[in-house]
Amino acid sequence: MAGIGFALRRLSRHDTLTAGLLSHAHAAAVSAGPWLFTVVALGGVEMFGRGLLPREELARFSTVIIYNFAFSLVLAGPIVLVITRHLADKIYAKDIEDAAGLLLGALALLYGVQALIAIPFYGFVVDMPATDRVLAIVGFFVVGGIWLASVFLSALKSFETISAAFGVGMAAALFLAILLTKFFGATGTLAGFTVGLALVFYILVARIFAEYPYDVVRPFAFLRAFRSHWEFAVIGLLYNAAIWVDKWVMWLSPGHKVIAGAMVVHPAYDGAMFLAYLTIIPAMTLFLVSLETRFFEKYLQFYRDIASHATNAEIRRSHEEIVGALREGFRNIAVLQTVICYVAILVAPGLLGMARDDLELVPIFRFGVLGALFQSQLLFTLVIISYFDLRRVLLAVTAVFFFLNAALTWVFIPLGVGYQGYGYFLATLLSFVFAYAMAARRISRLPYITFIANNPALR
Repeated sequence: MAGIGFALRRLSRHDTLTAGLLSHAHAAAVSAGPWLFTVVALGGVEMFGRGLLPREELARFSTVIIYNFAFSLVLAGPIVLVITRHLADKIYAKDIEDAAGLLLGALALLYGVQALIAIPFYGFVVDMPATDRVLAIVGFFVVGGIWLASVFLSALKSFETISAAFGVGMAAALFLAILLTKFFGATGTLAGFTVGLALVFYILVARIFAEYPYDVVRPFAFLRAFRSHWEFAVIGLLYNAAIWVDKWVMWLSPGHKVIAGAMVVHPAYDGAMFLAYLTIIPAMTLFLVSLETRFFEKYLQFYRDIASHATNAEIRRSHEEIVGALREGFRNIAVLQTVICYVAILVAPGLLGMARDDLELVPIFRFGVLGALFQSQLLFTLVIISYFDLRRVLLAVTAVFFFLNAALTWVFIPLGVGYQGYGYFLATLLSFVFAYAMAARRISRLPYITFIANNPALR
């Protein structure tokens, strides 16, 4: 992702009035495209669909989209993270001739895994019309493909394509869902939204094949990477499950609803949390354009100094610059996100009254905003840890995040509506503190780790 960050930073430095705005808009699409697309498009469909569909059918449509994004993300997590590392190794080795085959092989594996869940669930468990069942399964596969395709575009540094894909797809999904609703009801809504998602996927894949114009060879050669990079598969599963586990717990709590006979949701909690997540977009943007790029420059310089046999003083100076870049970057993002968090908490009644017409969501939204503040910091810390290939640390942090989010959400359920979201907030706070402590301890000892702990000759 740092490669895209450098391109966006160069764009922001152009001497035009719109350069900075464009660079940050692209950064928002790159860093938060899939879920930003979902929240905005889904919110638009719900807003306009209230006058076109019965409440039950609109709830069914929204629930299908939520289930597709939730479970496709969790199932794709292990594959996406292993493919990310495998592709990065290929690019570093300047051996990308099998990239097209890698994409198709990874899609085949992902769709095979997804089929084991989606087809039985939508085909036999959920009570929906046959056409809606098929559309739900197709949408499930398309969303999974989007998660995977985004990895290849990040490697291409093609931020324009990512922004265009999500922008065009979001507009198409919103327009077609509303248009087809008038003629086909809830089935038309789901069909229009699925076509918009498919358009996003098509644009992404088309650009990948245009940039990697090679024959499809060795499509399943990447499977060996699961043996050498098994930790990333577990990390991808744990982190993506941790993002959703508080919702799953709340789906079993008082206030939940059962849609189409089998899909359980908690409308109040889900709606408030989705809106709360939107508050971290500025922090995601700043991280991509500023912190990660500046850190990456210092990171490269540190290891270049080692490779060029620099003096001890020069290596220590490079190490201090890494620490300084991280300290300054995290401080700037924390200040920005804290201000946004404070404003969101203040305007919560008016914002939720306008967006959802339900003031009961205010406490959940406020805890969600606080939790999103620390989840963004947790995510950035995990990214930095990843640069140093500290896989066991990543495993520990993601496991802690998953179990804390599940356990604390469950603990606060008996305390009532006023405490819903408090478990998520505490889980993200404690997980961030744990991750920060683990990262700070190792980065502060980076020269020792590089020369002694990671030295095969000394083992």
